[in-house]
Amino acid sequence: MKTFNHYSTFFLFAFFHLISFALFSQNKSEPICGTITTNENLELFKEIKPAIETYQSLFLSSKTTTSKSNTIAKNYIPIKVHVIRTSNGTGGISEHDIENTIQNLNIMFSAAYLEFFLCNGINFIDNDDFYKFKTSKEKSLVEANNVLNVINIYFADYIENSSDESICGYTYNKPNYDVIFMQNGCATNDSSLAHEIGHFFSLIHTHGADNKGVTKELVNGNNCSSTGDQICDTPADPKLTNQNINNFCRYIGTETDANGDLYTPDTSNIMSYSMKGCRSHFSEQQLARMYAYFITTKNYLTCGDSSDIDDIAEESNTSDALDFKIYPNPISGDIIYVKPSNKTETYIFEISNLMGQVFESGTISNQPIYVDHLASGTYLMTIKNNDSKIIKRIIK
Repeated sequence: MKTFNHYSTFFLFAFFHLISFALFSQNKSEPICGTITTNENLELFKEIKPAIETYQSLFLSSKTTTSKSNTIAKNYIPIKVHVIRTSNGTGGISEHDIENTIQNLNIMFSAAYLEFFLCNGINFIDNDDFYKFKTSKEKSLVEANNVLNVINIYFADYIENSSDESICGYTYNKPNYDVIFMQNGCATNDSSLAHEIGHFFSLIHTHGADNKGVTKELVNGNNCSSTGDQICDTPADPKLTNQNINNFCRYIGTETDANGDLYTPDTSNIMSYSMKGCRSHFSEQQLARMYAYFITTKNYLTCGDSSDIDDIAEESNTSDALDFKIYPNPISGDIIYVKPSNKTETYIFEISNLMGQVFESGTISNQPIYVDHLASGTYLMTIKNNDSKIIKRIIK
């Protein structure tokens, strides 16, 4: 019995040591966030605050009512992925990692009623000049590759800012400038890309806009709406680092606010500077703010342009060019029906995943489409004729 207890203690110690080492290594090896919340950003947020608060209230009230009239609809956000590789086409983030990254985003943002999908495939940029990316080269890269009205995410092997610091990623809050830059290694850690998309949808670091000083937000929350991250259900944060968080994601700092109260920050918040492996969630008000910011400021995001319109829609929505009823959706068995309003036209369909991998295709008829071979998940159904096409989301 003593021997058994001895080995049990040893394995428990080794297990927790491994977890601790993994978290510590992850935090030490990853570079910083390069997004800067400027005074112009803060002025913009102040200007649109009344509209933001209206939709935040709608969002939060929808969580406490069972009325269908107050149900929030899901919003589909197009992403254009740009993969930077060497001039000979080697390197770059893998398509498998991109798919996993988008799936992780959809888990992270589902409670904000935001779902991301890949728009019109991947753009591969084979250029040694951008492979080890410096932010000073952003203009030339973006001007040659950006797609309008989608979130353009550029994945680079390495990113360095103007101060020669390695950064994990960065983005902006500029009207109609929809770009995010991500270092490949950070994109796959399950929190850094979500962190940058949080910035894209107006979230500020939980320690506030100033990365150099200690937050002015009080622990008692009296000034929570005007300072710090301006969100009241995220505790005041003195700025988390690997010096004030232990390897078990616990805050061990001794900083106090202007009242002398000890900070008790949330070390698991996505928008904090906590260890990357500790960050796992957005607060309810952060979710509400991102939803409201999309509705008021980024609702123009759509996949396609005037020459190639992709109507990403719920099953009950219609396009000017095509009108279909798809049922049942979500799919309850192994078949799905597609019924066009114009039965004299000939239509073809494709069922693909969010990465564009096609699993089923054919011509629309009165017969059911068998989908028993599809795994559970979210898919895109593309339906088109000679003139138009529409993309609708189906769930199995």
